[in-house]
Amino acid sequence: MRPNLLGMLAVNFVRKLMRHRGLIRNMVVRDLKSRYVGSVMGFFWSVIHPLVLLISYTLVFSVILKQRLGEEAGTTSFAIYLFCGILPWLIFQETLSRSSNVLIDHANLITKTLFPSEILPVTVLMANLVNHLIGLGIFWTIVLLYLEKISVLVLLVPLYLLALLLFALGLSWFISSVQVFLRDTSQVLSVILTFWFWLTPIFFDEKRVPAGLAFFMRINPLAQVVTAYRKCFLSFEMPSMPGLAFLYGMALLSLVGGGLFFRYTKKSFADVL
Repeated sequence: MRPNLLGMLAVNFVRKLMRHRGLIRNMVVRDLKSRYVGSVMGFFWSVIHPLVLLISYTLVFSVILKQRLGEEAGTTSFAIYLFCGILPWLIFQETLSRSSNVLIDHANLITKTLFPSEILPVTVLMANLVNHLIGLGIFWTIVLLYLEKISVLVLLVPLYLLALLLFALGLSWFISSVQVFLRDTSQVLSVILTFWFWLTPIFFDEKRVPAGLAFFMRINPLAQVVTAYRKCFLSFEMPSMPGLAFLYGMALLSLVGGGLFFRYTKKSFADVL
């Protein structure tokens, strides 16, 4: 496809999002309220679930298996090291998992009205971004209290977060549209995410990966994000710029591919749903 055509599609897409920004905002608020309003703990559940996961993994790997961190980790606290690595994974996993059924969950809107269905995965992404930013705020506070310093390199974190969001959005469009036609997609996704989780350096440093698995680390966009988060927050090292370029390349490939696939298949949604 010619670059100028891709540019036109991108501009039209951004314009459509801007036209529907009020609807997106309202749906994000509605999504968050449906998750937490009415429960005793409310928004605290967005913090409690990741913390329970963090404590469980820390207990297993640090206390039971006695895994220790090297000097390159930037901290001796396995909990902080793990917290930093699991934050980007959680927003990615949650976005893909929730997007898989988002079109089916809103079938009435898609079949009975002229509804812009492409914004549904966007609303899932934005709702999860709110939780991610809350987690980042908590993590940043912990780092300041524990390390008593912060690096200017944290200014690079939004670059990696943006690339992660674009990558996740493209995959969400693809997965949500496939799920409309093949209802087993969400189950297959769960299996894929399980393998992907263990191929991402969340519990370990990428330098300790066996040679046979090093290739998978190099082509794993999540590995780039996790490593960059740790370098910016903990070890105060400059992240790899070629790695950032690769990450944005994968993000744009996902965004364009997923967007075009969604655009092609959406005309049949009403018939199938």
